[in-house]
Amino acid sequence: MQLVKCKYRIKCELGACGNRADYSLLPARSGIRSILHVCEPCLTELSALISEELGEKEGK
Repeated sequence: MQLVKCKYRIKCELGACGNRADYSLLPARSGIRSILHVCEPCLTELSALISEELGEKEGK
């Protein structure tokens, strides 16, 4: 999986966010329709949620 700067003028695809996408998440071995385009605020929030969830699992 790769996280790259978004080359296109496209909206963030998370929820009802209307921001312009700053990053593209490219899953390994999948087609172009699998790419997730996200803005920086959504990526930051998603990162915090993932860190919190993984931290809880490691502590158990």
